[in-house]
Amino acid sequence: MHPFWLIWITITAAAMIAVAWAVAHVPRSEEATKRPINLILTWRQVGTPRAVVALTLLAVFLASYIAMTLAWEDFAYYDNSLFHLYALKGHDLSPPISRGIGRFYPLLLQEFNLIRHFTDTATGYHVLPIAQLLIFACILLILDAELSITARAALAILALLTPSIFISFSSLEVPERNVLFFFACLVLCIKSFEQTQSIGWAVATVVCAQIMIYCKETAFLLLFGFAAARLVLRCRNGRHAGWDYDRLWGREGRLDLCLASLAVLFLLFYFAVMGIHGNIGYARRFQQPLAEIELAYLRVDLLAWLFVAVVLGRIYLILCHRAAPLLLWDGLALGGVAYFLAYQVLRIFNAYYLAPADLIAVLYVGRFVLLSWEKMWSWSKVAALMLAFTVVLQAVAVSTLVAFERKNVIHAKVEIASVVETRYRRSGKNALRLFFPFSNPYVIAEFGSYLNYRGVPVEGAVSESAEPNSVVLATRAVANDAPCVSWLGSRCHRASGPAPGDLVIVLPDDEASLAEASMYREWGELLFSYEPHPPIPHGLYLLVPGLPIATTKFTHKTRPDRWMDGSVAIWK
Repeated sequence: MHPFWLIWITITAAAMIAVAWAVAHVPRSEEATKRPINLILTWRQVGTPRAVVALTLLAVFLASYIAMTLAWEDFAYYDNSLFHLYALKGHDLSPPISRGIGRFYPLLLQEFNLIRHFTDTATGYHVLPIAQLLIFACILLILDAELSITARAALAILALLTPSIFISFSSLEVPERNVLFFFACLVLCIKSFEQTQSIGWAVATVVCAQIMIYCKETAFLLLFGFAAARLVLRCRNGRHAGWDYDRLWGREGRLDLCLASLAVLFLLFYFAVMGIHGNIGYARRFQQPLAEIELAYLRVDLLAWLFVAVVLGRIYLILCHRAAPLLLWDGLALGGVAYFLAYQVLRIFNAYYLAPADLIAVLYVGRFVLLSWEKMWSWSKVAALMLAFTVVLQAVAVSTLVAFERKNVIHAKVEIASVVETRYRRSGKNALRLFFPFSNPYVIAEFGSYLNYRGVPVEGAVSESAEPNSVVLATRAVANDAPCVSWLGSRCHRASGPAPGDLVIVLPDDEASLAEASMYREWGELLFSYEPHPPIPHGLYLLVPGLPIATTKFTHKTRPDRWMDGSVAIWK
């Protein structure tokens, strides 16, 4: 057993015992005993025509969501080499802890150590994420009893359409999926605890928190911001100046203290493993100027910026005693803002990084707009509708392009790999060289790992394939013969151009123009060409100008005119 598991299990067990003891030694408050338990939908709520239509639309949406997730799915996407080298070969994935690059998210992909015992197909690996998706949607439906079923269903659909959340649930390798799932479970447990003050719900809250914060390094800020904000708001003495610190020692206050302590323990654990001045090379490698990062997030996630503006306005009203704080929702909002600001400070971008903040944004902004709609001025309604339309349009456009690019990257690479495999088998398994004129070393290494998974031995991919008849990867993107990337074994050979007999491969996500790709296709014998499906007009990208390449990676470049096509040709 990895040492991490012993430490994590010990901390979790101790936290469960501590919170059970802390809560049990405080009598229930009178307010709590009067709170109605309304987390279960009644027939009166769901039996109305509007509710039936809303739930039907949500069911259809979820079915389509799942069908889209499974279509063309294979282990051919970015970072899927982790599956090729471990889970799909019958080996457990070790907790990802790397002092060399400063990564500490030990629960990443650990669920697949169990799943690998039951299936080795891409569809089978998606069963758990799909189950998480359905539970997640159900939690969103029952979380906010103040809204109608129609409003809750609409917010659930909007949340799942948000690009960051869409990427998280449609991909296997994204850690934000588990952060989202266990954060939603945590909020549900807290909501249940507030209504029942049951020790069981308090313990469940601690378990959800303990899993969530070890799935992604920044998740501890979400938890700490949430718990600390609730503690501060709890001490505010209503609409009057002053503080009431006695409220910290009630059942709910003690639970918040336990959650904040778990976040602090995570930070101490992190420093103990990584060092006080630990290497953050991973973050530094992807850092960009702050203005460019903010612009990149604005282009794909206007909702997050709108959310921050609403939270700042809400804080102003609370400080001016013009609004009473809501412990759950305002605590969530402040935790979400802390999470959002973390990526501004780190100055790194990915389209799915803000998924937890986006979830809070949809629920927080959505509920306040819906609950205050009748009291809003006409001009406020017009402004709200315009902003809502812009946010929805951006979310639909970006998520559509995310699905389009992900599915075509996977499908094209599967088809290209099939051509290479067929060519390798027909050659009597003799040595075969692949030349990649445009791909970067990381993409080449991932494709080589996928070929090896398909049974085509690639030089250096694993020890058993280091034989004379292994497939050789060649590119001009490396300075000398060496592993394509340091963390994968696949070797890349330095080549200024293709040699006669080489298979010249243009991958769908290569950043090359049609003119550049055509040169290699025309001078060789074309074996296979791939056209993206469906043929989305290139002008659709104008809806989200500056959208990062592959909708996730930060880059200043725009998409080439042959984006998402691919080919295999024999060089003459």
